[in-house]
Amino acid sequence: MAQQSAPTGQPPKGRLSTVVLALVALALLAILGVYASIPVRERPANAPPANETAQALRDLQASQQRTADQLKALQQMVSSGQAEIRRLSDEVTALTSKLEALQQSFASFQRAPGPVQPTEPAKQKARR
Repeated sequence: MAQQSAPTGQPPKGRLSTVVLALVALALLAILGVYASIPVRERPANAPPANETAQALRDLQASQQRTADQLKALQQMVSSGQAEIRRLSDEVTALTSKLEALQQSFASFQRAPGPVQPTEPAKQKARR
């Protein structure tokens, strides 16, 4: 008899950790991309520093909003991926249960005695 591991209904932790790590790396790259896309403005010689600060604050707020939107999208992707993993895990559990039932049925079929063969017809052929 082959030993089977019991289904736990949980995805492998290594795979889930890899997915989360990849998503965190993607989020960091997105933040870096937003930071790199902020234009560097040269201050006109006659512009007071207050206007430059106000513009920098507006740029920073816009960058933060883009980053927040990107993080929200990433969170939705993670949630969707987790839901898909749970769905697939449930399907694997159901299929495992069906397979075990089939294996038990097959094993009980093999243990059942076969039909008894009549021996008299064979003796009658031998007499002829």
